[in-house]
Amino acid sequence: LRGQDSQASVGSGFLVDDQGLVITNYHVVSGYALDPDHYRLRYASTDEVEGELTLLAIDVRHDLALLRADAKLKGRPGLVFRPASLPLLKGDKLFSLGNPHDVAFAVVEGNYNGLVERSFDPLIYYAGGINPGMSGGPVLDDEGRVTAINVSLRMFSQQMSFLVPGEFAQALIKQSGQKPLTRPVWSQVRDQ
Repeated sequence: LRGQDSQASVGSGFLVDDQGLVITNYHVVSGYALDPDHYRLRYASTDEVEGELTLLAIDVRHDLALLRADAKLKGRPGLVFRPASLPLLKGDKLFSLGNPHDVAFAVVEGNYNGLVERSFDPLIYYAGGINPGMSGGPVLDDEGRVTAINVSLRMFSQQMSFLVPGEFAQALIKQSGQKPLTRPVWSQVRDQ
């Protein structure tokens, strides 16, 4: 909340370049996106660096947001995306990273199980445990390349989670003009 140290929500995110660009889920930053006068965006890195974030672009349909971290994270390398020319196969190991329940940074091993068959947009079915707070974190292959982004889990089931394919994050990075979104984004949400 703006003017307070209390948290309104918690999520995860990851650097995608050495200039401080960060990907997370739209639902992680939606409070700020819709009411920037009431909320603010902050980060805490795994090595305890803290700072401010600026919202640059949203993709509501794929539940993604692009942000820029303040200068404290500049110069740190971003994660690399797995090339589209190397598709995943059912059973491939994946590693979901995030901050479950705001307890501590975690790495959760799981498996790729293909795309969800009855989904409006492509979603990856991940056999691994994603918990609240991990939303927006990267999902890596065994070579440390981003394949997807944590997005949701199926309540009342075990290790049935869903991921946004990395290609949508790459598209958001490319299409973004990287001009800060400082006013409510209701019109973009409606259009998307």
